[in-house]
Amino acid sequence: MASTATATAEQTAVRLQYVIDSWPHLVDMLTTRHNATWPPAMGIRHVLDGRDDDPEADRALADALFARTAERADSCYTLGASPAPVRLQVVDVMRTVEADLVYLADTLAQEVQRPVMRKAPSHWLPADRELRGRLVAKDAADPRRWRYREQRSAVCATGWLLARVKQRPGPFLPLGRSHVHRVAAVVGTAHDRIQQALGGARTAQVVDRPCPLCGGTLGMSSGDGGTPLVVCFKCSQEWTLPATA
Repeated sequence: MASTATATAEQTAVRLQYVIDSWPHLVDMLTTRHNATWPPAMGIRHVLDGRDDDPEADRALADALFARTAERADSCYTLGASPAPVRLQVVDVMRTVEADLVYLADTLAQEVQRPVMRKAPSHWLPADRELRGRLVAKDAADPRRWRYREQRSAVCATGWLLARVKQRPGPFLPLGRSHVHRVAAVVGTAHDRIQQALGGARTAQVVDRPCPLCGGTLGMSSGDGGTPLVVCFKCSQEWTLPATA
């Protein structure tokens, strides 16, 4: 049973790291029109995707959806107002995953996070009260603590949960088997949602210029946070953005 719990914790840690690593790609999908990307060294212009969206309306929608993130910590990836058209499916995934992970951190912290050390009673000697006061302040400011009002982003929550699953030191009780399985369930769902969003968002389109090598038709796939890829359907030559920049 112990080995099973260990395996669950290890798998959960991998999935938590996946969420952290994937979050910038999700944010990038909201802020970048990937199908307008082009390899500059080839001089290729891509066909616009023909969207009928109103950029101003999209921007207003993004502002409304993400207004609550303005106060978040700079050290965490957060959802911000996007100057580019918003992919509502990705927005929905990010909002759902973020809400689930933050709620999980909130509830788990209530069970495993040690309360801040109490202040010294008034009958203690002044020197002892001063020393205890410094210890209380240090304990309260411990960056390893989960802060219910400040750390409301998916990456902050995921990072804190990852530290708990890995049993890193801090003002916490070790996670029990039920804790690990609860985290595994929520993180497993978040992992699948993100994976589906990234995998399903990659788009393909024909480029409006011929292959510079053989004159064949070019196509580009992009849009999932990965590297845009241009392929010639005739000679099979491939170009990626880093290789042509």
